Amino acid sequence: MIVRTVCIENPSGLHARLASLFCAKAKQYRCQIVVRAGRQYIPARNILDMMAANIRQGQCITIHCEGEDEAWALADLVAFLTSLTE
Repeated sequence: MIVRTVCIENPSGLHARLASLFCAKAKQYRCQIVVRAGRQYIPARNILDMMAANIRQGQCITIHCEGEDEAWALADLVAFLTSLTE
């Protein structure tokens, strides 16, 4: 398992459209991906849970990846989150 913490810099946070794009990226990988936001552990492929987490600007989340393609998944998801500018 590999883990990385990312702080959300996007002024709108991880709103519905971005959460949907994040989940779509997570679905591209075979490994298990879980996002920890505060005390919540959220399956990264579950759009409703990701939206319900209400992840805002300045909040740090931790991505946990475990499985055969974990390194690629983590790198892709972190790159996606750090590139958000809207």
